[in-house]
Amino acid sequence: MSGSSSGIIVGIVILILDRVLKALSTKYLLTKDIVIGNGLLRLTHVRNPGAAFGFLPSQRGLIIFVSILALIFIIRLFRKVSYKNLYFSIGFWVLIAGILGNLFDRIFLGYVIDYVQILNSPIFNISDIAILIGMAIILFFS
Repeated sequence: MSGSSSGIIVGIVILILDRVLKALSTKYLLTKDIVIGNGLLRLTHVRNPGAAFGFLPSQRGLIIFVSILALIFIIRLFRKVSYKNLYFSIGFWVLIAGILGNLFDRIFLGYVIDYVQILNSPIFNISDIAILIGMAIILFFS
């Protein structure tokens, strides 16, 4: 299996996991949080109308526009860069999956569903993690 194929599969798995976990959050965490390890981990349901950490909460259109621009920029950059490196390819598709996961929520729901909090961190979701990990992999293997 080529690096690009492996990356695409990882990206698809992340997108599916993102949708499933957001659906489970909506179904089971709307009225009650789950706290694990005396507050080490909290599963909750938050509707974030803004960007990361609730930034620009009333700018849905702007955030969608910037997300689409970021996707276009990243895809164009990826096409120019040789992606024979398996890790670079996986990082690229993980990043794309994260952006698409949150973009889907913004377009179709008007907000992003967040559901995980570690200690007193901001509440986040799998797409947020994918964006961070994807960027880190790309930067490390560039």
